[in-house]
Amino acid sequence: MKTVMILGGGVYQLPLIKKAQELGYRTVVVTPSGPYPGISIADVHVDLDTTNIKAVLDVARRFEIDGVVTCGTDVAVPTIGKIAEELGLKGTKYDAALRSMDKTLMKKAFLEKGVPSAKFVCVDTLNDIDRHIGSLKYPLMVKASDSSGSRGVFKAENFKELKSFFVDSKAVSRNGKVVIEEFVEGVEIGAQAVVIGKEVVKVYVHNDTVTPPPNNAPIGHSMPVDLSDDVLAEIEGVIVLAVAALGIEDAIANVDLMLVDNKPYMLEIGARMGATCLPENISIYEGYDVYEMLLDMALGQDFDLENKIGEAKQPNAALLIRSDKSGVLKSISLADVNLSENIQLVLDVDVGAKVNEFRVGPDRLGHILVKADSAKEAEDLAEEIHQKIVLNVEPVMEFD
Repeated sequence: MKTVMILGGGVYQLPLIKKAQELGYRTVVVTPSGPYPGISIADVHVDLDTTNIKAVLDVARRFEIDGVVTCGTDVAVPTIGKIAEELGLKGTKYDAALRSMDKTLMKKAFLEKGVPSAKFVCVDTLNDIDRHIGSLKYPLMVKASDSSGSRGVFKAENFKELKSFFVDSKAVSRNGKVVIEEFVEGVEIGAQAVVIGKEVVKVYVHNDTVTPPPNNAPIGHSMPVDLSDDVLAEIEGVIVLAVAALGIEDAIANVDLMLVDNKPYMLEIGARMGATCLPENISIYEGYDVYEMLLDMALGQDFDLENKIGEAKQPNAALLIRSDKSGVLKSISLADVNLSENIQLVLDVDVGAKVNEFRVGPDRLGHILVKADSAKEAEDLAEEIHQKIVLNVEPVMEFD
């Protein structure tokens, strides 16, 4: 029996754990103890922070793993890189993994290799902002250098907001650095790039739905995109350039771009599969299981991607279920929601759970997946369903 190590036991790793077990693999799930659904189903749960590289590497050696993988989180990617490097496993190696997780290193690599991207500076302290931003023009994006799940990402319209958001971003930046870059005005889209060896063999471009500024957090995706073949070719060319600049290999890379007058600009790229139901979006659209492909890649198993791709090309959309306030979930009503074989609704939380006002991906309460005749129709139906979900959330009283 092959053993696969999965870093993270949250809702975005849960389907990956289940698929590994369905395929007959032993799962070693590394995640801190807490309210993570993957813990209870793991064959082996290891109570560790996934960023503790040395400790997780020791566990990988002890269990003689055959592959290591994650999805939906950036912070675990350098750990995967070190394990892959030390044990000779498939995956993006450590230095490249670090570049794909640390936005400071990523932006410098883009600049050196000519990847089209926004002008930027890296800032360590609040006092340095005025001196460093120089000729950058507002609005500005403020990003924690090495966080995950859209934590510490804000859009600043002026210097007062910039200083305030800098403090918020630095608070969640593990290395204490903050990237400040010019906001690129255009249409935000995303892509998942399948990288075998060091070659980009397939690019899945998708539409992104994000919250309003200043957070701009992703809350949904849909496929297919309504773009010309020429624009899609340009997008793929920029992705190929970015993958080479960072050194990503043997991974499905999560890509964020901005289209400005149909010209793609790279925002960022991570050496891991995207979240917010992107594996499900692609699986529905192409007719094969993306989680299975992730495991095949991690275990170094041969697969013919072209033969896996079906004729489905099924338009679909995903949307996160979100609360507009924090507190205790007293009830949830789906009475007005008409479910069908083309609509899937999944809840992550039970009545009685504490929930957060939605700001970043982990605040989700579940998701909606919709199949329709077009991406726009699927998006509209998903939003209509979300509007019909009635959440009764009572604030938690704080006492001294």
